Amino acid sequence: MKSSPSNPALVRNLAHTMGRNTVFGVIARCSQVATRLVTIPIVIAHLGLGGYGIWSIIMTTAAYMRFGSVGIKSAFQKYVAEATGNGDFEAANKLLSTGCAAMLVLSVAVLIPMAWFSTALARAAGVPPEFLHAAAKSTSVLALIMVLSNVGAVYEAVVMGGHRIDLARNFATFFTVAEAVAIVILLHFGYGLFAMASVMAASEVGFVLCCYVSSKKILPQVRVSRMFVTRKVIPELVRFAGSYQLVSVLEVLYLSILPVTVLRAFGPDASGIYALATRLVASAVMLSDAFLPSILSGGAMVYASGSQEEMRKLITKSFKVTLGLCLFPLAFIAAFGPKMVFAWTGQADSSLRVALWLACTAGFFQAFSILGLVLYRVSGNAFLDNIRQVLRIACLLSIVIFVRHLGFSGVLAGLAVTEFIGMAFMIFAIARTFHAFRPQSLLPDALKLTAATVGVLAAGAIATRMPLPTISSVRLQAALELGKVSLVCILAVWPALWLTKSITGREGTAIMNILRPRRMNAGQHCPDSLR
Repeated sequence: MKSSPSNPALVRNLAHTMGRNTVFGVIARCSQVATRLVTIPIVIAHLGLGGYGIWSIIMTTAAYMRFGSVGIKSAFQKYVAEATGNGDFEAANKLLSTGCAAMLVLSVAVLIPMAWFSTALARAAGVPPEFLHAAAKSTSVLALIMVLSNVGAVYEAVVMGGHRIDLARNFATFFTVAEAVAIVILLHFGYGLFAMASVMAASEVGFVLCCYVSSKKILPQVRVSRMFVTRKVIPELVRFAGSYQLVSVLEVLYLSILPVTVLRAFGPDASGIYALATRLVASAVMLSDAFLPSILSGGAMVYASGSQEEMRKLITKSFKVTLGLCLFPLAFIAAFGPKMVFAWTGQADSSLRVALWLACTAGFFQAFSILGLVLYRVSGNAFLDNIRQVLRIACLLSIVIFVRHLGFSGVLAGLAVTEFIGMAFMIFAIARTFHAFRPQSLLPDALKLTAATVGVLAAGAIATRMPLPTISSVRLQAALELGKVSLVCILAVWPALWLTKSITGREGTAIMNILRPRRMNAGQHCPDSLR
């Protein structure tokens, strides 16, 4: 007999699992941000802003190569999770084995030629001659390793489908930190791009091996073997896994357009500025990104209950939480970003301020666009999210055509417009899918949180006029100024939220319960939190 989604014991266990996974997701995200904060200035110091721009292009290329560990991994995870519930591990073995075989064929067909023609690809991307050889060798080694990574993604899916997402994220945190330490050491001894790529490749291998060993211990019933490969499950793989894979591959394609365009049109320095801006924006939306997996699982539970009213409340609350998590960090970067970049890397390019403003605007719209995609997938649909991807790619390509006329700032403005279109389309998709939801219901909370953010930034602006002792290091002086402003802004957050009534009494209690989980009422269940 299937468990009811409204079963209090089931919901409490699910809430505990979601909370644990979210916490480890935040830790993994924080480790990624922290390692970038440390390594990027070191990379720039050793390789220059142009060298960092080339490394950013290599990282983007690596993301494209990792197509096996994006969409299809989510499908594999679902199959494993279903098997743990119904005990049908034979069906899961057939789906995973057949999907893994298909991924092996696809990876070999795409990545081996990429490794073979890496020099021609680097030259076509506009890599300067001084970086051409190193960039080509880096691309080759990553292409070869990503064949293993794409196939090995099935074992990460087994770990996550076995309800040990926290374990997979612990592995990710460890290898992220180890990778950063190794890169810093190699740069110190004079090594360059190829050595950095080799470290990244070794990290991928280590992560796959850890997931492989853990999957055997967590779910020995799940087996990936040639004996389970069968044509009978291909229609299901195409229907479900294919839709997830398509939207993820389109996202990787979308993200690779601008880095290559900026490099070819404006040179490696502009590419480095663009990479710095996008790195800061990525760190700002870190919390909202960590919130998405919980929305996917919690939303699926509420949707399964059949209550349109509870689903409407969840959608409204999720938009409010996302706004609260991303609006202030992005606004802070837009206001104080140039000083942050200078304290962080020593770079003070005049185009940084405009680039940060536009990148933050694009990141803001993108956060809600992705939230809309997750909420749309809660319903089990997988069509309009792919239309959103195609629409964004088409918009961005139309901007790239006029790159010489628009200039660097114009291209970034086009990116912001493209993300706005994607956000508007997904809000339309949600309204069409969930008829009880009305987009205009989001405005009151949006206005209150915007007013609170303005108040917090005003306090930060006042703090800039508070004098500090002068020291000889200008970068350290800038870091101290940022610390002072950040402290004042943090202290101003709760009063600003209270004065603007951005948080209700029930929401304040819910936040305190999250911070003090042992005080939570044992009879509390998910739908009440939406009231």
